[in-house]
Amino acid sequence: METPPPSTAKFFWDTDPSHLDVDRDYFFIIERLMEEGGDSAIRWMMHRYSDAQRIEVLRKSRRLSRKTARLWQNYYSLGEEEILCLSTSCPRTGWKF
Repeated sequence: METPPPSTAKFFWDTDPSHLDVDRDYFFIIERLMEEGGDSAIRWMMHRYSDAQRIEVLRKSRRLSRKTARLWQNYYSLGEEEILCLSTSCPRTGWKF
C-alpha cells in the first residue's frame, strides 16, 4: 500500500495519513489537496494522479470551496454547469448583513 508522502501529512489533520492508500482513497486525497494543499503537495498530486482523476473529483466534489472550484475550473477550462459544488443549492440573494 502506497501512502501520501510525509510532506502532505499536515493536510490530513483529521485522519491518520499512514492509513491512506493513494489508489483506494484517491478521491479524498485529491479533494483535500486541491482545497488545502501547498505548492509541494499540489506538485505531488499533479504528478501522482491523472487529469481524469482530478477532473472527476472537481466535477463530483461537494466539499470544495467555490474559490477552489473556480481555480481548477479555469485550469481545466470546464463549464460551470459541469461542477457540482458551483451549482446553487441555496440562493444567497436577498440576504442582508
